[in-house]
Amino acid sequence: MPSLRRAWQTHLAIADMQWKMAFHYRTRAFAQGAGALLLITLQAALWTTVYASSDDSARAGWLTLRQTLSYAAAGTVWVLCVPGLALARHLEAKIRDGRIVTELLMPIGFLSQWFSAALGRSLGVAALVGLPAVLAGAVLLYPFAFDPVYVGRLVLTVAIAFVVLFHLSYLIGLSAFFIRRVDGLNEVREALLLLLGGSMMPVSLYPEALRDAVVWTPFVQGFYTPLGVLVRDPFVDGRIILLGFCWAAVLTVASALCTRAALRRLVIAGG
Repeated sequence: MPSLRRAWQTHLAIADMQWKMAFHYRTRAFAQGAGALLLITLQAALWTTVYASSDDSARAGWLTLRQTLSYAAAGTVWVLCVPGLALARHLEAKIRDGRIVTELLMPIGFLSQWFSAALGRSLGVAALVGLPAVLAGAVLLYPFAFDPVYVGRLVLTVAIAFVVLFHLSYLIGLSAFFIRRVDGLNEVREALLLLLGGSMMPVSLYPEALRDAVVWTPFVQGFYTPLGVLVRDPFVDGRIILLGFCWAAVLTVASALCTRAALRRLVIAGG
């Protein structure tokens, strides 16, 4: 029990450090937030023109104008708050210059400390960018209604999305142990998330054959599932959420196995 408590305290300290760093570099976060606000404004102008109405009478598929604006705005903010390209590049840089050795001296697992750091960083950015955006959105989209089931599904899918996106970035960064550069894998990841993840439009509006195939991939869990729950997409049901659970578990196991293989390679190489 004391060892478990020390490990927990260490993870909290790592997350807290990243939280404080996010506030230390708050100018960058505020700049990103300003850019996101500008993009959301442009999206609002675009979709209002497309719908040719500011009320909820016009629909595109099952989406009203209100739902479309919520989906686009939340997706723009979500991209800033979750683990992305920076995590993979940061891990690759530490592997290349040898700084990774100092992290191996920590009294906790390598994978878990990176997860704690990513969580702290995301919470810091969410506090600086996400929370103000949510408050502004609540004012603009009022009235709105929440219920315990809806909030629970939203929290659950957000947690699954964070785990999935973290492991995708972590695995790409960790591949620096085995390949020369990870930029290509990063670009493939971003392309797949852009095309299959529902970041541009809800997956439920894809052509039927493509939609039914895409929901079996982990990419929809990173964006579409939480955003779909947010706007009450009828296509996001228990089956898709269960698939998210499965992908989170599979990617966690894959990250643990790849970490073990990578660190063995480091020891064999005399690091």
